[in-house]
Amino acid sequence: MTSIPDVPEKQIPADAPPVKLKDRLVSIDTLRGFAMFLLIAQGDIGGAHILPAFFKLCNFTRAAASQFNYALWEGLNIVYIASPLFLFVSGLTIPISLSKRLGQGQRDAKFYIHVIKRVLVLYLLGLIAGGHLFSLEFAHMQIYNNVLQYIGIGYLVCTILVINTSVRTQFVLVVVLLSLYWMLFLFIPVPGWHGDHFSKQMNLAIYIDNMVMGPFHRAGSCQLLRTINFISNMLLGVLLGQLLNSNRDKKDKTILLFASGLIMLSAGFIWGQFFPIIRHLWTSSYVLVTCGISALLLALFYFIIDVRGHSKWAFFLVVFGVNSIAVYMMTHMFDFKLIGNIFVGGLSRFLAVKVQAFVEAIAAMTVIWLIMYWMYRKKTFIKV
Repeated sequence: MTSIPDVPEKQIPADAPPVKLKDRLVSIDTLRGFAMFLLIAQGDIGGAHILPAFFKLCNFTRAAASQFNYALWEGLNIVYIASPLFLFVSGLTIPISLSKRLGQGQRDAKFYIHVIKRVLVLYLLGLIAGGHLFSLEFAHMQIYNNVLQYIGIGYLVCTILVINTSVRTQFVLVVVLLSLYWMLFLFIPVPGWHGDHFSKQMNLAIYIDNMVMGPFHRAGSCQLLRTINFISNMLLGVLLGQLLNSNRDKKDKTILLFASGLIMLSAGFIWGQFFPIIRHLWTSSYVLVTCGISALLLALFYFIIDVRGHSKWAFFLVVFGVNSIAVYMMTHMFDFKLIGNIFVGGLSRFLAVKVQAFVEAIAAMTVIWLIMYWMYRKKTFIKV
């Protein structure tokens, strides 16, 4: 799982800009790093809940505070962007990482075995990150409830599609999958349920989870049916990865990235009038809106970093982005607030409660980043 990419042998100075590794775009590492930062900073994992602590500290409005509300059923907030962004970037890198293999015609059994192994490792890591595996609490284990598992399934499907189909076919398939998901909710009734198709009390996705996974899922989960749109989410990333991997001029790529983002964002909000933007159901409108935001961020980062050459500002995010699996697993397995408090605990207890929470969150984030920076300096990059 540990891979040493092709980087210069000389030691990386402390103030060095992000390293442009062979066959990598720094803008992609920046975007992936931004996704990881959001996952950590929004307060769900790792103890480094900088964003909600900052909003409380600065007494923002109730509307701003609601951006960190996981209970929101319909609509969009900050905490609902990170996971689809992570899926999008995972799809984005597939055609770029496969380009060398495809150029050499590597489509033999050995290659497919490698793909399957990667899927299995991602699934296992998802089980570990979700908890209860190492503690052997099998009665409470949720067998399919983690973004790494979603990425694993999407990676398998998208890799097969990139190898065996054209970009046009992939585009058509995205449209079909997004539409199919909507049609399933509209035209397949849930036995015994006469309420709204998209109700949080009961819907087709919840019914399928209850029927198939039995006790091995949390109440109200919608995981299995959502897989259709996990794949769609990643496949939209794949399509833009094909664009980045093409021979087009960089400025043309930037324009097309911005245009793609605006089209997806507009289509998602329009579709949302008929198929609501619901993160828990991963609705098609939600996929388009979040992937539209992801594409616009990619276009911005690509233009600033890879077109204009301004990369130093992104170093903080790149350190997270080049080791995203390590960051994800660490923050799911350890509470870095406990480590951070070793350094700021004595000071923070003299502060107001809101200030204390913010200082502790910054300390936890700093510890996480310094560990990633140490790995970056050692050129140790965890891959699956």
